[in-house]
Amino acid sequence: MKICIVIPTYRRNVQLVRLLSQLAELRETYMGQAEYSVFVTDSDPNNPASDIIQQLCDRYILNKGTGFDDNLFYFYKDYAGAFDFVFSCSDDDLFNCGPVNALDLLEVAARQDKAAVHFNHFEYKTDSPDGMEMRYSLSSAAYNLPALTDDPEALRRRFLGLLPRHVGMLYKSSHITGLLDQLPAFRGTLHLYAVPFMCAVESGQAVFFDYPLNYFSAEVGDDGAWENKANVYYGLLQYLVASKALLSRESFELTRRGFMGNYLGQSAWLRRLIPEDLQHETEVLARIEEAMTV
Repeated sequence: MKICIVIPTYRRNVQLVRLLSQLAELRETYMGQAEYSVFVTDSDPNNPASDIIQQLCDRYILNKGTGFDDNLFYFYKDYAGAFDFVFSCSDDDLFNCGPVNALDLLEVAARQDKAAVHFNHFEYKTDSPDGMEMRYSLSSAAYNLPALTDDPEALRRRFLGLLPRHVGMLYKSSHITGLLDQLPAFRGTLHLYAVPFMCAVESGQAVFFDYPLNYFSAEVGDDGAWENKANVYYGLLQYLVASKALLSRESFELTRRGFMGNYLGQSAWLRRLIPEDLQHETEVLARIEEAMTV
């Protein structure tokens, strides 16, 4: 069984090297049956640390497009088919430092043979986000919802209306390659990574693994995709409109209600974070309604 760990990156070289160094240690002590590869896909064509990064991964890829979505889109298009499963995480994530090798847990999850597995995760905070040697504090697990492990309907309602973070996402490669024709509509949404999970939820082929496999950085809220929160807002609107083509009418309605409540509506938490003027909720709803009638 071949599993690829893919890490999209953009100008977080210290954090990336820290993660790659941790992965090298995990692979050295891993005694299981899966064959692991580590790929890095980089949106910075002039990265001064590219030589160092290449030495720490199996393949270093320069993004043929632009931005976070294309980091994953072109990896999916060009490389995913060479593996049985793809696990993606962010360049400033870390793996759980507990007593169980995280690669053993990835193998266990892959052997469930589902289209998508989403792991629970901790958040970490540190006084030295740019340091190789870290002291950090952890939050409790991000998802404290036991029903997600054994109630498919709870899982469906949770993750159609509130997208999972880009952390702890394991996909069956055949599931990804089967979506390649639909994925271009999600380029520029900043959430293309979630499309295979959404589709697996829709088909009943997604499961939640209630173990915090990764530590997700809660330190930097205003870099990368979140440097311009308005872009995140309009990206989510694009995502919602594009998702109509992949969801049943009932599921799309769940997604629409969740997105309006969480991201796009006048009282949504994301809208409240954005100081500049945005389209009024009535304009947003009109665009969504137009998509639903096409």
